[in-house]
Amino acid sequence: MASYRLTKKATEDLARIWNYTIDTWSENQADHYFKMLLNSCQDISDGRVIGKQYDGIYSGLSGKKAGKHIIFYRMINNDVAEIVRVLHERMDLSKRIKE
Repeated sequence: MASYRLTKKATEDLARIWNYTIDTWSENQADHYFKMLLNSCQDISDGRVIGKQYDGIYSGLSGKKAGKHIIFYRMINNDVAEIVRVLHERMDLSKRIKE
């Protein structure tokens, strides 16, 4: 099984998403959405999904929509995906990815 690793920024993004979801909806919904995002990260690393190329933002960057968010990643090798950021689809992606 392939693996993925989260950058510090991606970890911070996921924490913000979880906190926002629990504050807005419920702990149950936050847990459900968080698990869906992590399962999507695993699907990316396993090669079960192919994301859109975002080379215009950052060379070698791909992104895959998951719920209302886009998981940005780079393949380190055939077995490891580096999850760079997890951003809401309505954000200014090119600005936020570079923060």
